[in-house]
Amino acid sequence: MKNVKLRCILSLVGLMTMVYLFSQDKHSYATPLGKSVFHRDVTDANRTVLRMNEVSPLSSGTDGLVVAFSMRQNLSQVTRPLKLLSFNSTSEEENSHLEVYYHEGTITLRRKMAPRSELYYDYNLYDPMFTVDEGVTTWEVRLFFTGYFLWIETRDTHKLLNNKWHAPIFFGINLPQMNYMGNYLARSSSSYLIFGDPNPSTTFTMPDEIAIYEFKYAELKNELQTNFCEDN
Repeated sequence: MKNVKLRCILSLVGLMTMVYLFSQDKHSYATPLGKSVFHRDVTDANRTVLRMNEVSPLSSGTDGLVVAFSMRQNLSQVTRPLKLLSFNSTSEEENSHLEVYYHEGTITLRRKMAPRSELYYDYNLYDPMFTVDEGVTTWEVRLFFTGYFLWIETRDTHKLLNNKWHAPIFFGINLPQMNYMGNYLARSSSSYLIFGDPNPSTTFTMPDEIAIYEFKYAELKNELQTNFCEDN
C-alpha cells in the first residue's frame, strides 16, 4: 500500500511539472522519429488491421513505438466522436483496451478496464489538437506510445509553418497487471491496431500511408526537455 501511495504521489508531482512545461505549445516543433519498422502506402486505411507480427524486428532497448497515419474530412461536420485508432490484445477484433478519437477539435482517449469489458473512462484533452473551420483538410497524426506514457503530435498538411500541435498523456497502453506493451514489443500476432471508424458521422478517409517507428522513452524524454520544453 505504501508503494502504491508513493507511486501516486510521484505521478502527481510529475504531472504538475510536465503540465507546467507543456503549457505553451510549440507549433513549429517536429518530434524526431526513430527507425522505420513498418510502412504501407494506402488509398484509404480506414478499417485496416495491422498485426504486430507484420512489423520488422526491433532494435535492442526499444521500449516505445510510434504509429503514424493521416485523416481527411471536414472536421466541422463531425457530429460525434470519430474513432481514429484502437489498440487490441486478444484474438477477437474490436475487443480493444484503448481507443483514440477525434472530438471537438482535440483528442479523446477511451481507456477500457480490460478487453471485452463494458467499463471504460474517457480522457478528454482540453488543449486544441486541430483547427476545425477550414473545410476538407488532411491531418497527419503521430502517436508515440509506451506502457506508461503517450505523446501525440498532429500536423495540418495544408500549411507549411506553425502547423503542429502536441500533447503529453501521463498513462500508456498498459493497465495494472496487464503488460500490453510487452506484447506489442514482442511483435505478437494477437496484438494489433485497427485504424478508423466503422460508422463515421461524415465522409472520412485515411489516405497516404500508415507507418510504425521505434524509439526509446529515455531518448524521447531528453529530446522533449531539451528541444521542446526549454524555450517554452
